[in-house]
Amino acid sequence: MGSDTNTTETDDIVVESWTPRFARAVDKLLKIEGGFVDDPVDRGGATKYGWSLRTLVHEGAIDLDEDGRLDFDLDGDGDIDRDDVRKLTRGDAKFLYHRCFWQRLGADNLPRPIGEMLFDQGVNAGLGNARRLLQLALNRCLARAVASAKPEALSADRNLGPLTMKALDWVLKWPALGMPALIDAYRTEVRLRYRAIAAANPSQKRFLNGWLARADELGRD
Repeated sequence: MGSDTNTTETDDIVVESWTPRFARAVDKLLKIEGGFVDDPVDRGGATKYGWSLRTLVHEGAIDLDEDGRLDFDLDGDGDIDRDDVRKLTRGDAKFLYHRCFWQRLGADNLPRPIGEMLFDQGVNAGLGNARRLLQLALNRCLARAVASAKPEALSADRNLGPLTMKALDWVLKWPALGMPALIDAYRTEVRLRYRAIAAANPSQKRFLNGWLARADELGRD
């Protein structure tokens, strides 16, 4: 993106070419996610800066410097475990968020704050769910529109393909909808997902108020 990119040094990692837009989004995310916790009710296991042990094992088993050691075996004992989660730095977390979520979602190529909302929910709910929630939100907006030429409802297939992007463009340009309606619809779909999780698993109900507060923050600066 030309002059909108830079190289940022964070803690002990030099991160190549991420945008100021990502830098703002990830700083906001880290404030939400917080530091190290090891709650037995949390299905992801030990977590730091939003990186659960389960996710770190999956995404951190890389050897980018080709030194024969997993990059996120931070204590050097040959595996990725709870101790490596505890040793994770903010720089590590930002590197992983950029590589595993922001880039995979193509967030820089989506309108603000759509990219930021998908990034937040990609981290919290998974990449596929973040995309699916956008498709459901678009359908909610389309259902409100009275127009003979509006796009058909989307299949919530978790793929931001041509039909989804066409619907996104239409909703954003339709005078009675636009970005405010889409942000509101996305928040609504996120709330519904959180409530469904709590209803299906009573052990998760104690997280619901925090989740709903998170939903309310989507799309805000």
